[in-house]
Amino acid sequence: MEVHHHSHKPKNWKEYITEFIMLFAAVTLGFFAENIREHLAESHKKQETLEAVARDFEKDINQLEFHKSFDLNKIKICDSIDNILTKDPNLIDQQDYYRLVNSFMNFWKFNTNSRSRIESESKGYFSDKENQELAYYISKYNFYLMDFTNNAEMEQEYYMDFYNKNNLIHFVDAEIYKQSAHFPRSIIPHKIGIRQIKPEYKEDFKLYTTGIRVMNEIGLYNIDSLQFYAKKAINLINKKN
Repeated sequence: MEVHHHSHKPKNWKEYITEFIMLFAAVTLGFFAENIREHLAESHKKQETLEAVARDFEKDINQLEFHKSFDLNKIKICDSIDNILTKDPNLIDQQDYYRLVNSFMNFWKFNTNSRSRIESESKGYFSDKENQELAYYISKYNFYLMDFTNNAEMEQEYYMDFYNKNNLIHFVDAEIYKQSAHFPRSIIPHKIGIRQIKPEYKEDFKLYTTGIRVMNEIGLYNIDSLQFYAKKAINLINKKN
């Protein structure tokens, strides 16, 4: 049997260079393709996160509408208490009076939806040049949020001081107050006449209502500012996305 041997002709240097170039090109293209894929994935993630920021701002705006109504009503309550304290106690309806006292001490805490903003901040989305305007709006929002929170904490301290330092006992009859102070709110009967309040305690009560009124006026200013910058941020995010 005749055996044929294949000849192995050695490659010349041009073939080696061609193979090297092809291999280098394949690796390079693969590297660029992976970078593009990662960039697109990160861009998509960034877009989703910023859209979540906009949705959270919408939730904050809606919640702040409740706080705005609450603060406006609290100012009216303070004015009503000041007015009722000028009247003859024998002519005051106890139901109206105790409703005002209980409503005066009502308090609601604002819980901002900040998870998406924290995530965006940690990923550096607000430090990008393209997001400098958005970063400005969010920094202003955070500024007014801090002021709003600090003001609310001070208001809460006022309520605790009013309630805990035996101040309340100067303004109410303990038994009647016990009947009225329930949740859900219980309605005590209409009855003309409340206990006498000494002039110095009336002045104390007016000082408390003055402090609470001012804090709620500051709260309204902060709410308007928070809603303003939240809407600015939402419009900018929606425009870019």
